[in-house]
Amino acid sequence: MGRVRQDNTELNELLVEQERIAKELTQLIDTANAPIFGIDAKGKVNEWNQQAEKITGFKKKEVMDRDLVADFITDDYKASVGEVLERALKGEETANFEFPLFTKSGDRVDVLLNSTTRRDADGKAVGVVGVGQDITELNKVRVEQEKERKESAAQIIQSSKLATLGEMATSVAHELNQPLN
Repeated sequence: MGRVRQDNTELNELLVEQERIAKELTQLIDTANAPIFGIDAKGKVNEWNQQAEKITGFKKKEVMDRDLVADFITDDYKASVGEVLERALKGEETANFEFPLFTKSGDRVDVLLNSTTRRDADGKAVGVVGVGQDITELNKVRVEQEKERKESAAQIIQSSKLATLGEMATSVAHELNQPLN
């Protein structure tokens, strides 16, 4: 009888320890400084951390069990994001994939994503975990720099045209000023 009690006590201690570890891992994911989301094998959202909430405006309870691609990805990226997630379900992970997510306000936020296959205890693929980075501001800076580069190039071309025109005018004036032979 004493041995059974000892086994039950050890089992209860093990269960308590496992629950503590699970809570710590959940806390770690939820408070990470990167948007983290998860989908199941059917593409339904089953994880959405605080950073994902922050960048999109959608609370976790608003997105759970919704189709990630159909409901949160812009039309021009639905196919490519769906393909990346499908490959991840087959074990092919993708790094640095850029795509836009809809925000609650209807805007979009640009995310740089790393997708990882989520497996159960038996090693079977059961979903995908995506860890991302909000690159919206970085993309705005890139667009602005490209615009400035194009404007600078246009100014250089215009200056070159004016210089050529000036040279031609000088040449014509020189020819007009030469006495006829």
